Amino acid sequence: MSARFNPPPGWPVPPAGWIPDSTWEPDPSWPAPPAGWPMWIDDTVTEPREETMLLPLAGLASVGPTTGPRQDNRTRRIVLIAFLCLAFLVLGLLLGKGRAGSQLAAAETTLEEVQTEQARVEEDKAALLTAQEDLATAQATMTEREGAVGTKEAELVTRESAAAAAETDLQSRLTVVEGRESAVATAEADLQARSAAAGRSGTSSSTPKATTPDAPAGIVGGGGGSVSYANCDAVRAAGKAPIRVGEPGYSKKLDRDGDGVGCE
Repeated sequence: MSARFNPPPGWPVPPAGWIPDSTWEPDPSWPAPPAGWPMWIDDTVTEPREETMLLPLAGLASVGPTTGPRQDNRTRRIVLIAFLCLAFLVLGLLLGKGRAGSQLAAAETTLEEVQTEQARVEEDKAALLTAQEDLATAQATMTEREGAVGTKEAELVTRESAAAAAETDLQSRLTVVEGRESAVATAEADLQARSAAAGRSGTSSSTPKATTPDAPAGIVGGGGGSVSYANCDAVRAAGKAPIRVGEPGYSKKLDRDGDGVGCE
């Protein structure tokens, strides 16, 4: 039975058949062997565990030259595992960064959308306030115009009342004027009748004439001459009312409405 050196975990694996001499001592940087760790084991024991392959290369140099296909395979396995670990680490970082970048971009997009929506809301609010102000102004203008219309209607009613009162007063004055004109015409007719009577009485004493009936008061002329009436009372007294255009004694003063028929 042959014995083989069994390096503790963290120690470099020595070449096959390596036997330390009497002056060899382990590197102080190597970890201490676990308690009860067998330094020499039977050569029939299985290969050392993988922990022994994670040893610094500097430690291998202190042990001595490392040759042989087994050591090369283990070194390649260590490098491959380290490379794979590094690759996975870099890939994880890249994926994490990509996810973080995507989330950040999505957050920025959402923030921009929120800001845009807020701007739209502010614009709508400003437009609503403007519309409310315009509506208030329109209502105030409408109220003012309604007040002005009410005032004008009141003024119109007042003017209509004043016009009606003025018309009534004018009608009353016309009635008074017509009464006065009638009285004046009556007085003039009476005066003309008296003058005619005085003239007849002065001429009858010297030259007798045929007697003719006296004209009613207000009638000027008579016999075969032209006839004129002082007013409608004289026309009615003569029995000629109503008197029409073309009849003896017609005049415009007897036809106030100008329809061709006087003293209706």
